Amino acid sequence: MIKRLAGITLIAILSAAPVAAQLIADVVDAFVSLETTDTEVVGKRLTVIATSSPVFTPFTGIVLEIASQASELTGSVRFEESSGWSSWKPLYFVRSAVGGSFMAGLHSEPVRSNIRFQVRVLGPSDGPILIRRAGTFDNRLDDDRSVIEQQEDEQRSDKGAGSGIIVPPTLISRPEWGADLFIRGIPVPLANPSYDYMTFHHAAGFSALTEEEGKAQVKAIQDLHQNIRGWSDIGYQFLIDQGGRLYQGRPFMDTSTSLSEVPVLARGAHVGGHNVGNIGICLLGCYHPPEGSYCREEITVEALDTYVTLFSFLSENYGVSPPRIRGHRDFSSTACPGDNNYVLLPQIRTDVVQLLITGNQALGSATLTASIDEDGVVLVSWEFLEDFGIESYRLERTFEGQTIILHTGLAAESRSFSDSELTRPGIVTYALFVHGAGGRQQRLQTIDLDFKLPDAFVLSEAFPNPAQTMVNLRYYLAHDGFVRISLYDTAGRTVAQTTAEYRSGDQWFVSRIDVSSLASGVYYFRIKIIGFAGVDFDRTRSIVVVR
Repeated sequence: MIKRLAGITLIAILSAAPVAAQLIADVVDAFVSLETTDTEVVGKRLTVIATSSPVFTPFTGIVLEIASQASELTGSVRFEESSGWSSWKPLYFVRSAVGGSFMAGLHSEPVRSNIRFQVRVLGPSDGPILIRRAGTFDNRLDDDRSVIEQQEDEQRSDKGAGSGIIVPPTLISRPEWGADLFIRGIPVPLANPSYDYMTFHHAAGFSALTEEEGKAQVKAIQDLHQNIRGWSDIGYQFLIDQGGRLYQGRPFMDTSTSLSEVPVLARGAHVGGHNVGNIGICLLGCYHPPEGSYCREEITVEALDTYVTLFSFLSENYGVSPPRIRGHRDFSSTACPGDNNYVLLPQIRTDVVQLLITGNQALGSATLTASIDEDGVVLVSWEFLEDFGIESYRLERTFEGQTIILHTGLAAESRSFSDSELTRPGIVTYALFVHGAGGRQQRLQTIDLDFKLPDAFVLSEAFPNPAQTMVNLRYYLAHDGFVRISLYDTAGRTVAQTTAEYRSGDQWFVSRIDVSSLASGVYYFRIKIIGFAGVDFDRTRSIVVVR
């Protein structure tokens, strides 16, 4: 229904979506259709009244998801009774810290069913109010409600026994984001008896780019979960903003421990019916485009890196295998963690497996340099500065999409390598990898080099020199020409002619010559390049053959 009052366009019609945004889906058991039955503008105040369809499933509370640019909304709810409508009861509102979204609701002890309810939302008249969704819940069924009965299990479920190769992301603690206290009983251990899943969530409209926004949004979600849904605390164990900052959700069983000390985790309330043994990590923001323009965010590189690192740390230390990383929608009918995130889960699992092998606890540190000499040879040098268990290393080169291993060595051996195989210009990348115990592998350093060609013909020194079997002669053609390379003895006699062919210019070439049949002594290579106008280049280099 759309009504226009005093020049204001008001859209306040709601239909239950088969797959809903995660934020409200986390806190309702069933969705309910609402239809606007009255609107009124008085002065600068806009009032919207909407009535639900009959709710047949027993419920103890309701939740609304509302879009509005207002800084504040108020409202109330009443329920259908045999004698008519009950009195209005105030709704509790939670606003997104970046604006545009509200959650409102009421939780109470009476159990209701087979009735309708009516909501009244009040806000400024200079903007529309859109009630996106509504739903009901029965908090008698909450996993979170059972904490008091399970306090005797507090010391159950020890922390994991990882190898310590994954360093967790820095954690913004509950005191740092201003968490309110756990409001009912005390936390109980998450595992019963083991940690079984890690679940990826997103927070619908509660997005955050900065740490200030992140702290405010996490506090707002705690407010929603405690004061609208009636849970003991925020439902997730961890939350991540788009800057990759990690926030603590539920308190640890021992509040004096840090994440790096692998604390026993407390049970949360993030996947109804599947919270035992399930670690919930929520990404702030909305990542499900079908929900509308406000829900088209894509995970940042920083947030994805934190996700992979955190999942790896939790997998290593709490025993949850990477294949058991799930999206919220794997457990219930919800869009969470959004299409943009859900499609990433296979690669996230693969990246976690890889990080569990390589670790992010440094095996060492090193410097890496690369330079080009006048002969077009790249000299790559490295020096190991720290060694925390390096058993071997390798130097790789990536050029034109192809990666090859140039050199390998044992232990932390500092040295240099001459790379004479590049023939064409372009960006070349050198990477230094190290290997440790248990198959661990890390890339310590990379360097990019812009390999450029000379301006004129070049003939490099022959190498190796002295030689016993094979000799390499490296030269650069400034332009196309006929190339003739010959080998002479000290008497000027030709003992070998290795090259006699037309070749394209603007690149380096390497001729490999077999000298294994020659006697010991001094020999001379001569290269002659003949172009259109005659001889363009004529140079000679000496080589010593030893037996």
